[in-house]
Amino acid sequence: MAIRLATVASCPFCEYIAGSREGAFVRRGRLVSSLVNRTQYDRGALLIIPNRHLQTLLDLDAATLEAIAHEAQLLGRALVEGLAATGINVFQNNGVDANQHYPHYHMHVVPRYPGSDPTKIYSEKDFEPVSLAEQRDVAARIRRALGAVAEETP
Repeated sequence: MAIRLATVASCPFCEYIAGSREGAFVRRGRLVSSLVNRTQYDRGALLIIPNRHLQTLLDLDAATLEAIAHEAQLLGRALVEGLAATGINVFQNNGVDANQHYPHYHMHVVPRYPGSDPTKIYSEKDFEPVSLAEQRDVAARIRRALGAVAEETP
């Protein structure tokens, strides 16, 4: 049996990568890119996506998987440094039965703060999208923090 995937008219993540949909990128790499999640269920919520259309964890090659893990670690450090996060959730879903809404692999990197509900699981329908301007502001703050993190990383 195969993983059941959502059916969509077009892939929003591929549109972000192609530049046909506006997004607030934090970083764009050779294999993966990171951007601000338009639904900020905690300030600084980010997504990491492969630059190629790969649907689930099972479709990732080793180099892309390694790049995603490295990006998650780097972003986590920046969220702690730049947004004063005191905790971080890293998760991703595979297939509609696991709550994957778009058939393009994406990893969530979510900062948590004192008072955050650590048991709350993200559901897009529970949050209003924030403006692109606000997304870009969050991305800029994280990029500044990435500069400080990069200086500390051996």
